[in-house]
Amino acid sequence: MRQKTFLHRQVNRDGPVTRPVRRGNIRRKQLKLWHRIVIGMAAALIICVLAAPMPSFHSPLSTVVEASDGTLLGARVADDGQWRFPPPSGLPDKYVTCLVNYEDRYFRWHPGVNPVAVFKALTDNIRAGETVRGGSTITMQVARLARGNPQRTYAGKMVEMLSALKLELFRSKRAILILYAANAPFGGNTVGIEAAAWRYTGRGTEDMTWAEAATLAVLPNAPSLIYPGRNSARLRDKRDRLLLSLAERGVIDSLSCSLAMGEPLPGAAMPMPALSPHLTERIWQESPGSRVRTTIDARLQREVSALVNRHQASLDGNLIFNSAAMVVEVSTGNVVAYVGNSTLPDTTGRHGRGVDMITAPRSTGSIMKPFLYAALLSSGRMLPNALIPDIPTRFQGFRPENFDFTYSGAVPAGDALARSLNIPAVRMLQMLEEERFLDLLHRMGFTTFNKPATHYGLSLILGGGEATLGELTGAYASMARVLNETNAGIEYYPGQWHMPLIHKGDTARATNDPSPPLSAPAVWLTYEALKRVNRPDTETGWQYFGNAPEVAWKTGTSFGFRDAWAVGTTPTHVAGVWAGNADGEGRPGLSGISSAAPLLFDIIRLLQPGTQEWFTRPEEGMTLAGVCAASGYRAGPDCTERREEWIPETGLRSDACPYHQIINLDKTGKFRVNSSCSTPDEMTATSWFVLPPAMEYYYRMHNPSYHTLPPLLTGCADDMQVPSMEFIYPPKDARIFIPRSLQGQLMSMLPEIAHRRRDATVYWHLDNRYIGTTRFVHQTEIRAGEGEHVITAVDDRGVTVSRRFYCIGTL
Repeated sequence: MRQKTFLHRQVNRDGPVTRPVRRGNIRRKQLKLWHRIVIGMAAALIICVLAAPMPSFHSPLSTVVEASDGTLLGARVADDGQWRFPPPSGLPDKYVTCLVNYEDRYFRWHPGVNPVAVFKALTDNIRAGETVRGGSTITMQVARLARGNPQRTYAGKMVEMLSALKLELFRSKRAILILYAANAPFGGNTVGIEAAAWRYTGRGTEDMTWAEAATLAVLPNAPSLIYPGRNSARLRDKRDRLLLSLAERGVIDSLSCSLAMGEPLPGAAMPMPALSPHLTERIWQESPGSRVRTTIDARLQREVSALVNRHQASLDGNLIFNSAAMVVEVSTGNVVAYVGNSTLPDTTGRHGRGVDMITAPRSTGSIMKPFLYAALLSSGRMLPNALIPDIPTRFQGFRPENFDFTYSGAVPAGDALARSLNIPAVRMLQMLEEERFLDLLHRMGFTTFNKPATHYGLSLILGGGEATLGELTGAYASMARVLNETNAGIEYYPGQWHMPLIHKGDTARATNDPSPPLSAPAVWLTYEALKRVNRPDTETGWQYFGNAPEVAWKTGTSFGFRDAWAVGTTPTHVAGVWAGNADGEGRPGLSGISSAAPLLFDIIRLLQPGTQEWFTRPEEGMTLAGVCAASGYRAGPDCTERREEWIPETGLRSDACPYHQIINLDKTGKFRVNSSCSTPDEMTATSWFVLPPAMEYYYRMHNPSYHTLPPLLTGCADDMQVPSMEFIYPPKDARIFIPRSLQGQLMSMLPEIAHRRRDATVYWHLDNRYIGTTRFVHQTEIRAGEGEHVITAVDDRGVTVSRRFYCIGTL
């Protein structure tokens, strides 16, 4: 078939010429024109899409705190008063299915705008003369929510469509669904699927039922009209119609549909969970508007919190209104339970139960003594059971007393720790020196001891400083970790000793310390001492813990009965407990043994430590050494009875026994003799365990097996080889404040000496002036004016001791 042509008239210089032109050329030109138009429109659309605002959300967020398994521990409302959780990492399948089927059935296929839905909505609205139908897709709703949910207009709809197209270009369908679910309104001040789930179902989204998923899917469609707890009929109708449509499409079977439709609707909004309100508050202060996954074990947290409240109910009767507990996992340093205070109702508002006592610095009492004991063992200055003086002791402006106000004369260091004796602890701090101990506490991670050693003095070991329950528990956990990993053959590394970790995934801060603050052998010996359950008779109730699991435990009570502490260590966990009043008010009867230890042992029972073997003795760094059986010191040449004892290798350089001396006895062995009254062949050299007079005076009261020195044979002169008496008070060069009575007279003071002979007579002189005589109990009352004085005691055998002291402040 011939192609049709037509004549095209062309004019040139030779005159008009007529030539034929084909129709195909015209069509090609027309197609090119249309291509240019389409490309131009597409380009214009792309430019408009790219120029459109990218949907983004900048509203303030709630602070969300989760346990290690994702359980919600607590939340704080956003700054604008809305419950708006940070976007979740994913959505439950049931909710996604319900949402897509209800809001946007073609969500998986359209590019952000559904033209068919838009056309139908436009047609219906024109016919009705008002907005009766929306054509928005889920993506368009995200764009609308990002704009602040403004009033609907056609111009606004165009912006939402362009923004939706842009969002689909740069985000996945999954990300778009999360944006919608995290920012959709669910009625009242609840925004987002997670907040809605907790507010209306009391659970998270993980175990959502079909009925709950359908309810939450339809709720943002008109949250003000079908708010849970109101308009229940409309809400149920929408939910059930969605469930029926799911059944019709085969998404759920008929039985599941019937069961779901039979579920009741959510009632009024519920309060957010508060499993750890003080930890939630702490994280809100540190990282507001964030989602924090912690190391907390949700089950253990519930149980420990319940125990704290149960014990707090009994403490309330003594007007002790606050208590706290923390549990740390030894291997990781993770905090697995954090109860900053009791959550019992505070009807008065004055009990301070909103205060987080885990982070509050409090006076330490005796709870630091194990660190001192371990430090002396680590340094080699002391052996585990070396005798420590326990006699009346006075220092400049400081007079420590044992809890029961008694003295033992001398006690093994391990017993002094187990019995929490104060005077031996102060003596041990003297041995180590305050500066060294303070430096040790800093190496261990304590941040509250921020003053020089001179500020604390020797009272540092008895509560002169403050620590937090969190740092204290972390230090004990680090001790156990060093011991466990040393026994496992793991060489010490800088991150092995660290404070507790709360944020899941956190790593310990590495330090520049090449060695642990306390050695593994010293830690093991410390825990062996703390494992003993016997406590002083005055600490009534320790027998209650006799059937407790194997645990190394220590209690402490601050001066004035203001703080009660208890810490227990097992190979797997460390539990720390504090009890007292947040405002610092002391209460009679408040003590570590009665107020904190019962809660500690209930927590230890929860941890089931019996399933784990006890700490094993470290193979490295320990040695068997000969120890004096009487003194606990390294056996010297004069020690008659020795025993083999495991000690740190550093202990091999400790002092030898200072209490065994060679004395000369007569042939009967009943009297001491010397060269003034006996010849060498009549003397028998014998090693004798001899304590200084003051120590002996109290020691023999508690140790009937102690043999005092035999008396000198009549006629023998005292060669003063062994002192027979010693001042107990006043201390050497003491500066003593003597107050005046109400009548203006100077108060008296009571100098005291200890004498080896029970029936000795002592003559007292003050500044060379005779003032009196004592027998059996050697105390005398004196009145001394301001200034320097010398008091002298002379016994009936002419032995003399003197002591210089100064009286101040008598005006």
